[in-house]
Amino acid sequence: MERKKLELQLNIPSSIELLYDKPTVGTSQYGEYHLYSVRNGDGATEYSFFAPDEVHQKLKDLKKGAKAVITKIAEQKGNKLVVRYEVQTEGAKAPPQPSPIIHQTSDGFYEQMLQSCKDAMKIQTELGGLMDPKSLAVTLFIARSRVSVNGCGG
Repeated sequence: MERKKLELQLNIPSSIELLYDKPTVGTSQYGEYHLYSVRNGDGATEYSFFAPDEVHQKLKDLKKGAKAVITKIAEQKGNKLVVRYEVQTEGAKAPPQPSPIIHQTSDGFYEQMLQSCKDAMKIQTELGGLMDPKSLAVTLFIARSRVSVNGCGG
């Protein structure tokens, strides 16, 4: 059976189910590849999935019928666009939650930074991921802290 090639969309989680215990391993002009046969999340369509090495490392020990959610994420690192993958497998432990931070200062900068980060995420979501939230948050924080320092607001 000829399967369509699974193409991961940026920042959109893709649910898959493995159809075999092991991938097909081979070599092409681009080097070694790991070809998985998978079914999409609703179980209706079968695909061929050429797993990038970091995804293969998470999938390689799974067995037929195992499910995973893969998200392809692009990040700006200096002048380069870097692609990484998040792989969540069924039964995997959730990442540890950071311990609560105790705030001992009352200079207002913590609250300003927190609000700047929240606002930056809203802007990124509204623009469909067009902007880098870290840069937006820093820009908003600098603007807010200057206004506070100059006594023009809080």
